[in-house]
Amino acid sequence: MKPKHSYIARHSAERNSKKADASEATAKVPKNKGNAETAAKESKGRESDGKPRAKKLYVLRTVKLLCLLLALTLSAGLLQEYVLCHADHNRQRLKGFYLEDENSLDVVYMGASEAYSDIAPGYIYSQYGLTSYIFATQSNSILNYKAQLKNILSRQNPGLIVIELNGAVYYNDGETTKDANLHNYTDNVPLDGIKTEWIAENGGENTAEYLFPILKYHGVWQDIPNDMTYQNTVMKDQQRGYCYLKGMLNEAAIFKATQRSMNNVLRQCADGRQPLGALEEQTLRELLQFCKDEHLTNVVFVRFPHIVVRRTYDRFERSNTVGDIVNEYGFDYLNYEVNYDLTGLDETRDFYNLDHLNVYGQQKFSDHLIRDLQNRYALAPRQQTEKQRNQWNLCSAFYNAYYTYSDQLIQSGTGRELSEDTELIKTLSAYLPR
Repeated sequence: MKPKHSYIARHSAERNSKKADASEATAKVPKNKGNAETAAKESKGRESDGKPRAKKLYVLRTVKLLCLLLALTLSAGLLQEYVLCHADHNRQRLKGFYLEDENSLDVVYMGASEAYSDIAPGYIYSQYGLTSYIFATQSNSILNYKAQLKNILSRQNPGLIVIELNGAVYYNDGETTKDANLHNYTDNVPLDGIKTEWIAENGGENTAEYLFPILKYHGVWQDIPNDMTYQNTVMKDQQRGYCYLKGMLNEAAIFKATQRSMNNVLRQCADGRQPLGALEEQTLRELLQFCKDEHLTNVVFVRFPHIVVRRTYDRFERSNTVGDIVNEYGFDYLNYEVNYDLTGLDETRDFYNLDHLNVYGQQKFSDHLIRDLQNRYALAPRQQTEKQRNQWNLCSAFYNAYYTYSDQLIQSGTGRELSEDTELIKTLSAYLPR
């Protein structure tokens, strides 16, 4: 019995072991198969999820990069506008022009330093009710004139645009193409189609600096914060919404001539002529052709008064040639040098140097010019809002303060240049009526 039992027991154990193995194998097969299918599905899911995730990551990085570029561009623009720039009276004057209400000016004066020293818009408003502004830059080149006229027309439709053509009489002295004389204009106007057209025509090897002046003035940071006067002035003007002196600049001084003046015989010399420089004549003709093509009937060209001496007589003769060319295109040329004796100016009292009037001469010439323009053309004040009247009345008050302060400086012998900046406005405020 024992062997039989042993055999049966062993056989039974082997059979049970095989069943257990088979059962275990059977149990493992579907489990492994299920895991494989699940893993395949998870892998497929990861692959399908990975594509949009990668796309989202790419978009996010692109947006971040664009935001960084935008922030850098805005920062550079702000630095160029308010910090790393050549800020002086030219900048304050041209920036101020763009603060004027559109189509609110009766007269705009355009040209070089003669325009901003010889004309007093605040005084003219108080006496004649005419609103006006001076769009001019120091040593203004004739290369700038056509673009400047376009700038004016883009914002204003004045009764008259008075264009002083001193920029056309430069000759072999480098003033026409001098980099500073061009930047005095281009640095201080918007980057628009007018400016880019000017740069395409005149930029040459300095194109990048004309487009982005920060490239030229990046070293200005060394002057900060010691010399931020005009940057602060421009910001104050923009906060206020207008500037008080409308582009005017003058010097509190009386010129003492060391050479004999020829002004008393200029009328007899009206036939004297000298040729213009080739570049100056070509550019003047382009300006006049533009005016003719645009059918501009509200432009008048002028020559403001100077003290003419032997050294500057050739410039006087070139200004007569300018008049011939202007008349050739059918426009008026009012020569206040030839007709100096009609202006009422006193060369021993009314100038602060050979080329510019002080406040005494400025007031006299402003009267003479406006009366002459009113006699020749239909020049009348346009309607104003109450806000505009209040602003211009305040501007006239500041001009009166300017005149009084300048007169005091002249009488005390402490003359100096007086341009509209925060310090001068603070000083003039003490002279305003209470």
